[in-house]
Amino acid sequence: MRVRRSFAATEPCQHGGRVREMSRALGMEILDFSASINPLGSPPLEDLVMQELKNICHYPDITYSDFREAAASFVGVDPENIVPGNGSSEIIRIFSEVCIDDGEVALIPSPTFGEYETQSRLAGAQIVRTDLGLEDPKDLNSVFDEPLLRGAKAAFFCNPNNPTGVLTYREEIMRLAERCDDCGVFLLVDEAFIELSDPDQSLADLAPDMEGLVVMRSLTKSFGVPGLRLGFAVTNRELAEIMNRARIPWSISSIASAVAVHLLKNVEFLERSRQVVIKELEWLSDALRSIGLRPLRSSTNFMLVDVRSTGLNSGEVAERMLHEGILIRDCRSFGLDGYVRVAVRRREENERLVLAFKNILEGA
Repeated sequence: MRVRRSFAATEPCQHGGRVREMSRALGMEILDFSASINPLGSPPLEDLVMQELKNICHYPDITYSDFREAAASFVGVDPENIVPGNGSSEIIRIFSEVCIDDGEVALIPSPTFGEYETQSRLAGAQIVRTDLGLEDPKDLNSVFDEPLLRGAKAAFFCNPNNPTGVLTYREEIMRLAERCDDCGVFLLVDEAFIELSDPDQSLADLAPDMEGLVVMRSLTKSFGVPGLRLGFAVTNRELAEIMNRARIPWSISSIASAVAVHLLKNVEFLERSRQVVIKELEWLSDALRSIGLRPLRSSTNFMLVDVRSTGLNSGEVAERMLHEGILIRDCRSFGLDGYVRVAVRRREENERLVLAFKNILEGA
């Protein structure tokens, strides 16, 4: 084939959230615990969407000035520091295309979100993996040691990490960002879940003053709108200008852009959501332990669950749960056979999850 070699050789990234596909295949309604979305869903949006439908005869504002101003106000920076995106995936794609040339090294900890590797490979990067740790997460000085950084062009870090749910404190990531700047390495810090964890640990306010730091946020997860595809990055003005030039024109619809402006003003909704997550995370962890499973410590709206004690591998557990009407994430795609990831949802839904696990354990 005459296509670009990096594109021909890249494997597709596996994702959760395939609830429509699974529902059609099984002919039944499926409850989705594979996608980690705000358990409260989204604030009311129907009136806003219907109002914005009147404007679909026009192109969106190609600069997304209203979206950028709302995002800047939300994280305490200037609009010139904002790169709007069609969800986190577009931001990762733009970052990789802008910051990595063919043959350069992308440093990716493991286990973590698969799109970092997929988009880096599409950009022609060589992938170097480093062990993040699972049961006892490692210090970032050892995960990203000096020789690794000296040989890399870009590095990725997810906070809280997907799929483990581990939150790293701001001071430790600040030190990593400073070391990356000293080594001339671009660092993408993915904070897709931080609004449902502890936003005080964010580095977004520091990104404008650093040479190579890009901090990414997702409205998809925090505001419960995965169907609208909304996210943004925060970085210094020069890099933001280049990334905005690299972004596909009009990649965000006018409806999605208007929704973003509305959502980013809804701070009270996020505060209420965090309280629900804290309460349900504790309840669900205790309930899963009570039936013989081992959930790992998490600081956000999902958790990794060790299912090796069942005598089933993670694929078998996920398959049996599907026939109970529950979609969970088989973590073999993260290199973690024997582990599944489950979202934290509302109490009555979490009760259904625990009952389904109990049913398959009794039949194992």
